[in-house]
Amino acid sequence: MPAWLRPVLALTIPCCAAMATAQPAVPRDGAAGPLKLQAVVAGPVESPDLASCRRAAQGGDAQAQARLASIYYLGEGVAPDLQQAVAWYRKAADQGVAKAQAALGMMSASGDGMPADPAAAVRWFRLAAAQGDLDAQVSLGQLYEAGDGVARDLVEAGNWFRLAALQGDAESQAKLGAMCFLGQGMARDSAAAVRWFRLAAAQGNACAQGCLGVMCASGDGVPRDPVAAYAWLLQATAGGNGEVAQTLREVAAGLTPDQREAGRNQASQGPQPPPAR
Repeated sequence: MPAWLRPVLALTIPCCAAMATAQPAVPRDGAAGPLKLQAVVAGPVESPDLASCRRAAQGGDAQAQARLASIYYLGEGVAPDLQQAVAWYRKAADQGVAKAQAALGMMSASGDGMPADPAAAVRWFRLAAAQGDLDAQVSLGQLYEAGDGVARDLVEAGNWFRLAALQGDAESQAKLGAMCFLGQGMARDSAAAVRWFRLAAAQGNACAQGCLGVMCASGDGVPRDPVAAYAWLLQATAGGNGEVAQTLREVAAGLTPDQREAGRNQASQGPQPPPAR
């Protein structure tokens, strides 16, 4: 292993672990954030769609209750009203609507419309996650990793990240790769780290691409391949991962012009799906 790689491996992969972890707090934005709450009505306050939704919600329709809560949360066609949002989300959540449960978990975690209560966030997220809700699974992983609302438990965090990763969540895949590499909450397993990083990298996750570049350069968990390392590091830096810029320069310095050209050609093809197993 080149001498320069030792400090890089000591520093870059922990940076990957930190970068792969999203913050539990969610901005109240209908186009972004883990819940990806979407507008469900448009137009004036008393539009027919809103009136129909309100009648159905008042009649006990759980999905209408969740939709009405989102309307109040986002202020779509009405003035934003977090108290109304909480009230309607609770009604829907009590009837088992997973997204309403996840929404209450998010609002409890961030103190949005109610006092912040991490323990209540965990309870709501757990109900939603048990139904397979991806956002709740990610959030539970984050809370267990941080020890926020629950005792810190990296094994439990890894279990929830794994469920989210199996649903295709790139950040969870990258996070699991870092945990496998570091032996956090599980036995250290470089080969498993590579598999998870490849899945995330194929979706354009710059953190995973950078970690793969370092591992290809060192031959840890994968055959040493400086050209592939250069290609992954090029993709990572192009995707905004500045943590590996120095590593990229060091790898490039050890390549021939032909090898650098080959690496650039690989990188220009963009994220590639992992090889079939």
